[in-house]
Amino acid sequence: MIKASRGRAAVLLLLIFAAGLAVGLAGERYALHRGAGNDSAPEREGRSTIERFADDLGITPAQQARIDPILLETREQMSAVFDQVRPEWEAVVDSAKARIESVLSPDQVERYRALLDEQEREHEAEAGKEAPEASDENSE
Repeated sequence: MIKASRGRAAVLLLLIFAAGLAVGLAGERYALHRGAGNDSAPEREGRSTIERFADDLGITPAQQARIDPILLETREQMSAVFDQVRPEWEAVVDSAKARIESVLSPDQVERYRALLDEQEREHEAEAGKEAPEASDENSE
């Protein structure tokens, strides 16, 4: 019984890790996008890694002008790679969810799905807080 519980916990942790990885990749893509030549954005408390590096290194405007295209190209390349990997990654996650559900009772499956839905809503809410300018960018 204890081994089965540990196995379930390990699979759940793997799912959480995979979800965290996906959120981290999306966050990094967003940070690269926000850091690439958008000097008009108001100063935010939670600055991107790119903005912090630029400040810490004392990047000059001339250097920033040369770095921005690199960041843009990198963002585009990362997006392309992520788009290629996304279907396989989603298949792995979906398979893991199905395998977990096959072990759970019907009541546990219902609660498991509710927990996953809650986690998704939390991630969406966090993403919404971090990217309030995204709708402004799309309206231009």
